[in-house]
Amino acid sequence: MTLPSVSLELQGTHVLITGGGGLIGSVVVSHFLAAGARVSSLDISYSTEVKTETALSDAGIKPKPHGHGHGHGHGHDDDGHGAHETATLTSETAFEVHCDVSDEHSVQAAFAAATERFGPIEACVALASLDLSVLKHASFVDASFSQLKRTLDVNIAGTWLTAREWLRGVKKAKGEGKKLKNVNLIIIGSESGHFGERRCVDYSLAKSAVQGGLLTSLRAEAPREWAGARVNAVAPGAVLTARWTEEIKQDPEQYYNEAQATTALGEPIPMEAVAKAILFLASQNFSSHVHGQVINVDGGKQGKLMWTKEEMAQ
Repeated sequence: MTLPSVSLELQGTHVLITGGGGLIGSVVVSHFLAAGARVSSLDISYSTEVKTETALSDAGIKPKPHGHGHGHGHGHDDDGHGAHETATLTSETAFEVHCDVSDEHSVQAAFAAATERFGPIEACVALASLDLSVLKHASFVDASFSQLKRTLDVNIAGTWLTAREWLRGVKKAKGEGKKLKNVNLIIIGSESGHFGERRCVDYSLAKSAVQGGLLTSLRAEAPREWAGARVNAVAPGAVLTARWTEEIKQDPEQYYNEAQATTALGEPIPMEAVAKAILFLASQNFSSHVHGQVINVDGGKQGKLMWTKEEMAQ
């Protein structure tokens, strides 16, 4: 009897992760490295040395005039500008690249630098976004239009740009006759894309867009560029990060409201659980026919609380 392979078979795969310097992103990076992948980690928090124009020129892309980045925090916990790029080798298998995902030329330069270092990008994790910890919460009637535009720039346009550059690279590799493995894109959505966020509508709108319309559109497109290429999404619930832990210290009711009241397992999601779900989807050996799906890593969440106790008492 021949036993089947139960290895992830990610060794040597070039994985690009946006938001890799953030709280969740850094855990995802470490899990891919542990699986033997070569990882290009993109984040706006990384230091800047090489100008965008240099990286674009080296990749044969003609730069266009553009201004500075918008100061978005794409790694879940960082703010900054995207005017320059750097590609810093941190080990034989890890590469850090400064990137503002809301800026087209910044994304192109970062992808070019990553491709130059490790070859064509095979698996891509679109994780960078502004999350609920950094966005201002307000009722819809008091919501900020400027925050909406900022959120859409980062969370929708940034994911769109990431997906496009990944698929362009895959198409180019195919035209050059290169052999790739584990060719797939993983979009990081949210429970908010399913259930909404009454006091942060812009966030739920953006997550619904990327795990809905973008995902279903790419489901048909990706395999046309590379046979067997897959696109999926991971939608986490409330994730137990250091920042979330600080938030619940300030508001003890938040733990119950977000992680227990409508969640079957009754606890927040460990960052490692999110990372392992991403690795599962990235592995062709484990998930070769999982395509166009949203994997909910939310402890069996069934919805959101509609009313607080204080509101009901009024």
